[in-house]
Amino acid sequence: MAIKDVQTYIEENRLVETTDEESEKPIYRKPGFEGIRSFGEMEQIFSQFIREHRDAKRLNRAQVGMMVGLHETIFARYERAFSKLQATRLIHLCEILDCSPVEMIHAAAPHFFGESRKEADDKLNLMLRILDMPASTASSLLSMIEGLVGDRDPSKE
Repeated sequence: MAIKDVQTYIEENRLVETTDEESEKPIYRKPGFEGIRSFGEMEQIFSQFIREHRDAKRLNRAQVGMMVGLHETIFARYERAFSKLQATRLIHLCEILDCSPVEMIHAAAPHFFGESRKEADDKLNLMLRILDMPASTASSLLSMIEGLVGDRDPSKE
């Protein structure tokens, strides 16, 4: 059952009415550290992220395009932010470029990770270290953290 007062939800979640060239109607967004980035700006950040990670792996567009099942010119549309990056394609590219989707999301929307740029960067670095841990270390760390904060289920907060 839907909530009765959407305005209360908007206020409680600190959403701001804004516009974006991709939508004809007003939309609600959560401001980031530099205000509200447009969807187009976020696509530009994704495209830059893909290019930089492809270059770091010393792969060319044709090679990555082949691995994602696209012709080089079609793949290039993602690197120029001409084509929208769907979540499934984002995950596939992260598999190929050996990076975490968390890194790409942090690049475009760091405000999801903390109240300040430093806090967001620290939490990203922590997450990446956790992802690189052996399973036994991660399990021990989780037990230690649960002992410190109690046995809370964040999905119920």
